[in-house]
Amino acid sequence: MDIEAVATIIDKMLTDLIDAKIYPYGNPQFGIGNKVASGSLRASIMVVPTSKKGSVVFEIFANDYFQWVQSGRLPGKKGVPIDDIMMWMNQRNINPTDKSVVKYQALQSQVSTAYIINKSRIKKGLKPLPMKVLLDWIKEKNIKFNIDLKRGMAFAIQKNIIKFGIRPSNIEDKLFEQLQSDPKLVDALGDFAFEKLVDSIDKIFIETKTK
Repeated sequence: MDIEAVATIIDKMLTDLIDAKIYPYGNPQFGIGNKVASGSLRASIMVVPTSKKGSVVFEIFANDYFQWVQSGRLPGKKGVPIDDIMMWMNQRNINPTDKSVVKYQALQSQVSTAYIINKSRIKKGLKPLPMKVLLDWIKEKNIKFNIDLKRGMAFAIQKNIIKFGIRPSNIEDKLFEQLQSDPKLVDALGDFAFEKLVDSIDKIFIETKTK
């Protein structure tokens, strides 16, 4: 078996799978995408051949985020932190749609602002103010609600993840399926059985705050 060649093939195939636009985006599905945001997950992949107790072992190093990409996230779990979602949105260049911008810009109007203030008063058990009085006060003070559209979208994504979870990508299954039929790997393995190769792969996750 050409150990270095096998390690190189596994490494390239795994990073190619992270790059591949084959994964359902969102849950429920909104499209197809890859598993690249900042690029740190792909950059963390490293396949190192070593020996343990006289047997060849291929250690796959990846940052700790890989296990969540691989296995997904069940519904009903604790919400993903908003700052992490915002960072992911920035990395993916995800922004509110034009329709959302138009919708929420309408809330900047004085009338809408008056309704928001009265709604807040009612929730607190207070009597709503007369609209004319409230509008005159809003105009005098030039009060507007500045709405952070992107952060609002992040809260919506967080709610969606809690409700539906995150789909598993099953990258490992895809890796083994491709490896099994790869002619270069067959040549590199020689007499070494593919089943033994699968058993010899050891995943090691590296803790990191970068996603």
